[in-house]
Amino acid sequence: MKNIILIVFVFFAFAKANATTLQNYKQHVVQKGETVFSIVGKYKINATELTQLNPDIKSGLKEGSILLIPTSSKVLTQRKIVEYKKHKVRRKETLYGIAKKYEVTELDIKEANKELYSQGLRKGDRIQIPVFEEIEMPVAVQPVEEAVVDQVLSDGEYRVLPKDTKFGIATKYGIKVPVLEELNPDLKDLHPGMIINVPIVKQVVEENSNTNFNAGDSIIKKFVNYEVPAKMTMYSLENLTGISEDSLIVLNPQIKEGLKLGMNIRIPNPNFSVGQLNVMNSKVTGFANLLDSISNYNPQRFAVMLPLSLNKLGDDTSDDELLRKESATRIALDFYSGMTIARDSAQSLGIMVSFDVFDTQKSSSKVNSIIKSNDFNGYAAVVGPLLAKNVVEAAKELKSDGIPVVSPLTNTDVRLYKNLFQARPDQDLLKQKLMNYLVANAEGKNIILVTDAKKPELKNEYLALFPNAKELKPNKDNYIYKQTYVNALDSEKENWIILAVDNEGFITDAISHYSAKAKSHNISMFGYENYDEFDLPHMRLGSLKYTYPSINRDAGSDNSFAKRYYSKYKISPNAYATRGFDVAMDLILRNASAGNLYDSAMNNGSTSQVENKFNYSKKFMAGYYNESVYLLQYQEDLTIKELD
Repeated sequence: MKNIILIVFVFFAFAKANATTLQNYKQHVVQKGETVFSIVGKYKINATELTQLNPDIKSGLKEGSILLIPTSSKVLTQRKIVEYKKHKVRRKETLYGIAKKYEVTELDIKEANKELYSQGLRKGDRIQIPVFEEIEMPVAVQPVEEAVVDQVLSDGEYRVLPKDTKFGIATKYGIKVPVLEELNPDLKDLHPGMIINVPIVKQVVEENSNTNFNAGDSIIKKFVNYEVPAKMTMYSLENLTGISEDSLIVLNPQIKEGLKLGMNIRIPNPNFSVGQLNVMNSKVTGFANLLDSISNYNPQRFAVMLPLSLNKLGDDTSDDELLRKESATRIALDFYSGMTIARDSAQSLGIMVSFDVFDTQKSSSKVNSIIKSNDFNGYAAVVGPLLAKNVVEAAKELKSDGIPVVSPLTNTDVRLYKNLFQARPDQDLLKQKLMNYLVANAEGKNIILVTDAKKPELKNEYLALFPNAKELKPNKDNYIYKQTYVNALDSEKENWIILAVDNEGFITDAISHYSAKAKSHNISMFGYENYDEFDLPHMRLGSLKYTYPSINRDAGSDNSFAKRYYSKYKISPNAYATRGFDVAMDLILRNASAGNLYDSAMNNGSTSQVENKFNYSKKFMAGYYNESVYLLQYQEDLTIKELD
C-alpha cells in the first residue's frame, strides 16, 4: 500500500494543542456599512462558518469589532505568539474595548488569561495581551490510494480522508454536525476511505433569467437545485441553508406539506458572492419572489409610529390597567411584536434592520411634533401611525422629503399625498374581486340571488351583471320560506347562490336550507364575509364550497413565523401580530431587492407573506394602494383553498 500524505487540518478557535499557536484563521476588523453577507462574499466562506467562529454576530455587527475568518483550505495561517503586553484594567473597561484597542479577539485575551473564562474583568487587574506574528503556509494535499480514487462516488456521497472530522465535513458542506449525523444515523466514528452521505448540491442556470452572459463567463447562480435525502427535516434544512422556514417555503411552495425523499428544491448557493446577479429587471406578472432578487444588503432603519399612550402611565395607572383600558395600545403592541420577528428573520438573511419606535399618543399634533423634533431623512420608511387621521398628518409632514409612509391597518385616502402607501386593501377591491370571478365563470350556471331591504344597491349591481338571475326577496312579513329557497334550484345545472344580504337570519337560513340539498344538487355559495361572528358550522360551508374575498387568510399555527413568535413570547400570534410581521417583512425585502419602496412598487409586482398579500399600484397624482386580496373557498375536508 502506498504511503498517504495526511492533510493538515486544525480546528478553529477552541481546538488548540498549544496555547501559543492559533491556526487556520485570520482576523477581520468590521468596517462601517459592512454586513454578514458582504463579509461572507469577500472571503468566499459561508455564513455558518462565520457564525460558528463568531457567535456574537447573531445580535448584529459592531463597527470596529474583530472577527475570526477561516482561511482557504489550500493555505494555513499560523498565528504565533511572539510576546505578551501587560495591561492594567481601568474603571469601566470591557473585554470588547480592550480587544479592539490591541486589535486582537476577546478569545485571544481569554486564552492568555484563563481566569477570564470564569470571572469578569475588575478594575486594577493586570492581564496579558498576546502579540502575534502571522505566517501563511501552503498545505500539501495528496490523493489517497489510487484504488480508492478510481471508485466513482454517486451524488450525495463523500469519501472520508485521513484527519477528516465530522465538524470539518459538515463545515465543508455548509451544515452542522447534527445534520450530518441525521444523514448517517449509523455513523459512530470516521475512518479513512469510508463513504458517508452528504447533501446533494447541483448548480443550475436560473430559468427565465433576464441576465445576459458572454461566452466564457463563469456563471455562479444565487440558487441551486438540492435533492432532499432520507430523514431530512425542516429544522435540518434551515441549518443547511442558513435561512428560515418561511424563506424556504417562499422559494419552494411545495414543501408546505413537508419534505419528502427525492424532492427537488431550490436553496441558496453557498458559493454565491453578494451582488453578482439580480434577475428582477422588469415588472413581474404573478408573484414576485423577492428572495431571488436581494441585492441591497445595506442596513435598513424604519421609524415605527404607534399609539402606545405611555403618557397615561403613572401612579394611578399600571401597565395592566392601561392595556385593559386602551384597545389601541393592545393592538399597537401586538402589531409591533410581529414586526420584531420580521427584523430577526431579516437578520438571518444578512440584512440588518433597526426600528425606532415613537409614541403618537393617538394625537395628530403629537405626530407633527415628533416629526419636527427628529431627523427622518435616514429612514427607509415610516410604518404607521395606526390611526387614519394620524397617517395623513405624517404623510403631509414628510411629503417634501419623499419619505414613504405606510398605513398598515386602516384605510386611508391615498389621493392626498404621493408618499402614502395604503397597505390595507380597500373594501371596494374585495367586492370587485368576487364580482370579477363570478362574471368570468358564470356561463351555464343557475344563478340565485338572495336579497333583503338592507342591501338594495348590492342587489341592483348583481342584477345588472346577471339579469336572468332568480331573485329571492323577503315577503311582506320580511321572511323567505324554505320552499322558496329549494324551488329556485336546478337539478340539471350548477347552482350559484349569491348572498346580497345583511340580515343574519337570511344568511343562516340560506346556508341551512342549501347545505341540506348539497348532496342531491350541485351548489356553490358566494358572499362578502366569512361570517365568523355567526359561528356557522364549517361542515355546512364546506358542503356549499362557500367562497368569499378577504384581505388575509388564516395560516394557522403550523408555520415558521408562528413557531418563532411562540418561542419568543410564549403565546400564539393573533391577527395583528401576524399583520405586523407581514407588513414589515414585505417592506424589508422590497427595500433589499429594489433599493427603495418606490422602485419596488413599480417593478416587483405582487408579493405574498404569511397571511397577507401586497401589490402596490400608484394612483395618478396620488399615493399607492395595495390591490391584492384573496378569494377563499371552503372545502369539504374543512380546509380553505385560495382561488386564482
